[in-house]
Amino acid sequence: MAISSTLRDLRTSLRARLLIAIGAILAVGAVVLSLAAWQYAATAARDAYDKLLAGGAVQIAENIYMQGGVVTLDPPAAAFATLSAYDHVFYRVTDPRGVVVAGYDDLTIQAPKSALREGVVLRDGVYRDQPVRIAAVARRLDGAPGEGWSEIVLAQTLRARDALTWDLASKAIGLIAAMSLLALVATALCLRLVFAPLTRIEAEIVKRRPDDLSPIAITPPREVRALVGAIDGFMQRLAERIALMQRFIADATHQLRTPLAAIDAEVELLSDQTSDPKALDRLRGRISDLARLTSQLLDHAMIQHRAQAPRFAATDINALAKSVLSQSVPLSLDREVSVSFVESDDDVVVAADAISLREALANLIHNALAHGARTRLMVKVERAPAHVTIIVWDDGPGIAADTQQRMLSPFQKSDGSHGSGLGLAIANEVAAAHGGRLGFSGEARDFSVVLELPVDRK
Repeated sequence: MAISSTLRDLRTSLRARLLIAIGAILAVGAVVLSLAAWQYAATAARDAYDKLLAGGAVQIAENIYMQGGVVTLDPPAAAFATLSAYDHVFYRVTDPRGVVVAGYDDLTIQAPKSALREGVVLRDGVYRDQPVRIAAVARRLDGAPGEGWSEIVLAQTLRARDALTWDLASKAIGLIAAMSLLALVATALCLRLVFAPLTRIEAEIVKRRPDDLSPIAITPPREVRALVGAIDGFMQRLAERIALMQRFIADATHQLRTPLAAIDAEVELLSDQTSDPKALDRLRGRISDLARLTSQLLDHAMIQHRAQAPRFAATDINALAKSVLSQSVPLSLDREVSVSFVESDDDVVVAADAISLREALANLIHNALAHGARTRLMVKVERAPAHVTIIVWDDGPGIAADTQQRMLSPFQKSDGSHGSGLGLAIANEVAAAHGGRLGFSGEARDFSVVLELPVDRK
């Protein structure tokens, strides 16, 4: 469990991921540089020993002379001593007739004679089952028979070269490893310095009280300024949301006390005046008001919640408006009201949250029946190029123009109204959540509440 937790922390740690990525890059770079160092060391060792080998072949050639018509060699002891310090050295001297006058008869080199006469020729080869480096050169001797060219072949095993290659390469690779480790440590220290502002921001947030949603005071680095700004914006929206809910709870508490106190008073009167038949009717009305207020309070809270995370789907406004109208009109009213529905002939399917839209339209219809319509109520759906409109029309007194905007706020009532003041506020919030608007049209006896919904939401 501890190992899995550690691995999970490494996967989710930005610092660890950066260190791992940089470490991997440094490791790859170290391997590439080590291979390059090895190749360079091998080249340097080969060139150095090739010069010694070529110089030895030239010294042997310079020590050949004619004596009594025979090619004779005076071996250069210094050249052989230098070449044979770590390796075996083999040589062969051939006179112009091709007769071996010194050295090993079977030592040969694959090179044309013309190349040997132009200078020292170097080749890789194998002699007596050992890899060797071979140098060959030809020298013209005066008085020698034939063309007078004598050939000198000198071979050396590769142990000294390999030892020098390993020495040079190991030192270079050690230096590369040390520099890579130093770079990784420096990166870790730099990351600690780079992440220090984030650590301070984290410490500030951890020390805060739960109710402290003010912006972060520390100035963030430019690279994370957008992230810190997003956090500040989120905390600001959360603070506004909490303040809104607190205001709502306070208002709801105040609004609930009024009908409850009225119910209490009516009950007292009912107990003292049982002969008054209107007392029961008033009590029923108060209870109905309380039930309506409670329902609207819950609806309002639900609408506010859904506005933060709307669930839009294709909705047929004709069908929805017709369904809400049929369910919102009670079977019996204290007055005769003609109810009608006019649907749009055009396509009125829009992306909408059907649940919140249903609650908004139900509240508009209830307001029209309770406070507006005297004899007629009509719900009409119209289609415009850019939006769909739901019109709730009645022949009531309407709302005065100077109070219409105020009525869109929660718990705002018109003069003489006994409602809760939430119906229009709920509808207005639903319209805003859909990117539309709620408006008013007409005057007394011809008053409409208009709910507009955009056809294409941006």
